[in-house]
Amino acid sequence: DMFEDLGVRAFGPKKSAAIIESSKAFSKELMKKYSIPTATYETFTDIGKALEYLKSISMPVAVKADGLALGKGAIMAHSLAEAEEAVISMMKDGKFGDSGKTVIIEEYLVGKEATVLAFSDGNTVVPMVSSQDHKRAYDNDEGLNTGGMGAIAPSRLYNEDLAKLCMETIFKPTIQ
Repeated sequence: DMFEDLGVRAFGPKKSAAIIESSKAFSKELMKKYSIPTATYETFTDIGKALEYLKSISMPVAVKADGLALGKGAIMAHSLAEAEEAVISMMKDGKFGDSGKTVIIEEYLVGKEATVLAFSDGNTVVPMVSSQDHKRAYDNDEGLNTGGMGAIAPSRLYNEDLAKLCMETIFKPTIQ
C-alpha cells in the first residue's frame, strides 16, 4: 500500500489482502463462511472463556496465536494442562505480543501436509509449485512448530487429483 501511495510499482498483496495470512481468526472465519475445508475451531479474546472451553473438549488440540509469530505461534497441546498453559502464555503472559491477544483453539489434525501458494489478480488463480515442510522440531515431532524449516519442493504428496480438488474447494472459493 505504501509503495502504491508513493507511485512505486511493486509486486505483492495489499494490506487488505494480506490479512488472510496475518490473521488466523480472519482466515478461519472466511473458510467457515464460504465452506472451505478447515479444522473445527473456536476463536477467543477472553482468557476465561478460552480456558472454560478447553474443559469442554477432548485433547489433543492446537492452540494458535491469531497474528504473526514467526512460525512459532501454534502450540500442539496433548493434555488439558498443556492447553491451559498455552492459552495463559499467549493471552496473559504475552508470549507472542499482540499476536496472542486473540487465540484459536482448533481440532488437532494428524497427517501429512503440503503447501501451495498461488498468484491471483482477483479473478484468475495460478498455483505455484507445491512444497512440504517439517512442522515440528526434534525427533518424533517433540518440539515447537518450525515455521517451515526443511521445506522441499515439489511435495511428493501433491498430485494431479489433489491439485484439482484444491482448485475447486480452496483456491476458487477463496478468490470468489
